[in-house]
Amino acid sequence: MNDELPLFVTTGSYPTRGGNAVRLLIDGEAAFGRICEAIETARHSVWVTVTFMWADVQMPGGRGAPLDVLERAARRGVDVRVIFWRPDAETKSLERNAFWGSPAQLELLRKRYPKLSVRWDRAEPGFCQHQKTWLLDAGEDSQCAFTGGINLNPHSMVAAGHRGEGQNHDLYLELSGPAVVDVDHNFVQRWN
Repeated sequence: MNDELPLFVTTGSYPTRGGNAVRLLIDGEAAFGRICEAIETARHSVWVTVTFMWADVQMPGGRGAPLDVLERAARRGVDVRVIFWRPDAETKSLERNAFWGSPAQLELLRKRYPKLSVRWDRAEPGFCQHQKTWLLDAGEDSQCAFTGGINLNPHSMVAAGHRGEGQNHDLYLELSGPAVVDVDHNFVQRWN
């Protein structure tokens, strides 16, 4: 019996696609700094899925809150869409960490971020829609995507090699090449 695991996944929701470039971004400052740079140069679209976000978390480099970064792109004429996860009765305790569409959050969007297109969705009852993706210029030659596990909160907006109580260690992958179409497809499925 062979106890070794395969080096590469051979099955999944999408086919294996060669010819990609992958860049590892460790921890929030590096990941969100690079994501902000990509948003600032996006020409056509910025499509985002968010699980957990504190509206007042600050992006690296004095760029303001995530919604500030996205609103600036939308004001440049970029198609900006965000899908947030909305907790249900079974996951209600997670509302404090989510941008779930409360009356105050809806008012914030109306007043400060009117150019953003926003939707909410849910997973099956009791579960979290835990995807975190940033898709830029989908369908264009310049398209790229970021996918990973870093939430948008102060505990995650830390430098690589950080030390400290309550700080989260996580990563994102920056992806360019043929596999970006799968991130695009997934976003479109959820948006529709």
